[in-house]
Amino acid sequence: MSSYIIKLVILVKKAIEITYRLLLAVIILLWVGLIIVEYTRYRDEKPMLVLLKEDKIFYDDGEVIVDYGLGYKSITYNRSNLKGREFGHIFISVREKLPKM
Repeated sequence: MSSYIIKLVILVKKAIEITYRLLLAVIILLWVGLIIVEYTRYRDEKPMLVLLKEDKIFYDDGEVIVDYGLGYKSITYNRSNLKGREFGHIFISVREKLPKM
């Protein structure tokens, strides 16, 4: 009788592990899909769907708007010597000059 219980416990542990892995895979796929949708909206100059925080940095010659999402951010430069936009990971920083493309 105890061998059946041990086999049942092992089977339940495997089922729980498979469920967690499947759930993690679904969450990662949804997050990647969200990033793709947000980048498409950024490219079309539409506002972000998931906006966690917005910072405005004021300078003498204009402002920089930083929008934070779930692991990514969008930076809009509205300065007299610097115009443009960037979309990238959460660790990109505000630039003094845009890189040459």
